[in-house]
Amino acid sequence: MNKRILAGLAAAVMTFGMCGCSNSGSSASPESGSTGGDSSAAVNESSTADSTAESTENSSQTDEPQPETYEEYYEIMKQKSLCSLGNTAAMKKVIEKAKNGEELTLSFIGGSITEGYTVNAAKCYAANTYVWFMKQYGTNGEKVHYVNAGLSGTPSILGSFRLERDVLANDPDVLFIEFAVNDGTDINYLTAYEGIIRSAYAKNPDIAIVLLFARTEDGYTAQDGMKKIGEYYDLPMISYADGITYLMDNGQLTWKEFSKDGSHPNLHGHEMVTDMISYYFEQVEAAQEPSEYVYPEEPMYSEQYVNCHILESDALTPESLGSWEAGSNINTFDKGWTFKGSADKNEPIVFKAKGTDLYLLFKENSAGSGMGSVKVTCTDESGNAQDTLVEGETSGGWGDPTVASIAAGEESHEYTISIEMLEGTENKEFQILGLGYKE
Repeated sequence: MNKRILAGLAAAVMTFGMCGCSNSGSSASPESGSTGGDSSAAVNESSTADSTAESTENSSQTDEPQPETYEEYYEIMKQKSLCSLGNTAAMKKVIEKAKNGEELTLSFIGGSITEGYTVNAAKCYAANTYVWFMKQYGTNGEKVHYVNAGLSGTPSILGSFRLERDVLANDPDVLFIEFAVNDGTDINYLTAYEGIIRSAYAKNPDIAIVLLFARTEDGYTAQDGMKKIGEYYDLPMISYADGITYLMDNGQLTWKEFSKDGSHPNLHGHEMVTDMISYYFEQVEAAQEPSEYVYPEEPMYSEQYVNCHILESDALTPESLGSWEAGSNINTFDKGWTFKGSADKNEPIVFKAKGTDLYLLFKENSAGSGMGSVKVTCTDESGNAQDTLVEGETSGGWGDPTVASIAAGEESHEYTISIEMLEGTENKEFQILGLGYKE
């Protein structure tokens, strides 16, 4: 994509750097360890061997030619962005389908970077990748389809619920997952991230999944924990975080050349990300035939967020509307219910839904935005009730959709869900975007 890259340069540059990802930016739980010998002789022998090896390595590195031009650094950037090629069996089949003129779909799920925030959606990395793939492999462009399920301000927890509706309903052959700057690093995010992977495989065992890792200007990325999941599932991993960090560390790129703000690539930035992805596809083509992919039967963490579903007004009718109205106004979530604020009315909206776990999808916003809080009561068929307070204003709210657990159990139950404004917030607004459930 970048016109400054000279044809045929890749072969000349391959000697300059080693492929693989560094630990760019802030991340979770860096591993550390130490080893020791049983005697001073063993320690001395080890020390001597290490010194000799280090000296040889340093000498070798000094003798190697170093990149001199931007184009040479750029080629190494692409190499360093490819953390793992993973098992290439599924993607090779996808490429072959495209070359044979068969129907196939490329899909992308993530946050605002995938959505194309700050750039024209037709110029984001996802759209660019689709166009590149179609031109490179598609003998019939009309048979290569594109699904972009990027949604600003959303992490993989909400993504695990959106996946079925926004992605899997389109029967994709390829799924790119991008949540490294929207996710936190705790177990809940990691479990949800893994849940997206396992849900996709449950729907289509032949799907080709690619993990994409981003970073912010201050270096934040959740990629370390995600990489461990990628290794567990033997998936391809592309870290544009590591690629651009390499260029910046070597004075070949500034953040302002890559982004207009602290998180989102500009047009040139999206082109760079596309170049890293196209490099991955080229390596898949060049790779030898892989062994058959073996899907891990057991999850790395848990199946808490596997096969999650959403109920909206087109599939769920309230038992009682109470003081609420049908409709909501969030992007891609307009089939909800809204409480618009009332000094004298606070009748609950009541639903019935079945599942082992229930979740409330709702709109959150920052403090002072006029969003209220709700009390949610979930009562099973035996009369056992669970109460949950859900706050519509949070420190991290941006007017985006989010999700909260409202009922959890080992077995499936038929729940009656009653939702009313918390006392003292009846004059404020609250938007229910849907109910999430697991069977």
